[in-house]
Amino acid sequence: MMMNTLTTTLCTTLLLGTAALTTTNTEAAQFVAADNSPGTQLCMAVVSNKPLQLYATMKDLRINKNTTADKLHCNNMNMAKFAGTYGFDKTAKYLGIETTIDTSIQDLAKLNQQTIMVVAGSK
Repeated sequence: MMMNTLTTTLCTTLLLGTAALTTTNTEAAQFVAADNSPGTQLCMAVVSNKPLQLYATMKDLRINKNTTADKLHCNNMNMAKFAGTYGFDKTAKYLGIETTIDTSIQDLAKLNQQTIMVVAGSK
């Protein structure tokens, strides 16, 4: 019984630690729009990782989900790679993009420092 409690506590601690690392990676970087083009506005809405904000931006720009998911490029990356690289899982899920398929290596030490990322969308 003591072993099950210890195992459960250890697994919970590991899961919480992993969640904290994932959260701080995207929070450590500050994303700034390169311009005010429609593509950049959509990329910044993806960066928000808030599906409602992305929906509102797409509605304002009269652009649908398929166009955003399939044709938009942010920082010269397709939407799946961009969302997967920076961990924008909520907006990726809203767009119907699977980000867990693509494997990438992230430098956690580099991401934990305050970084300013300039975001530019495709024209």
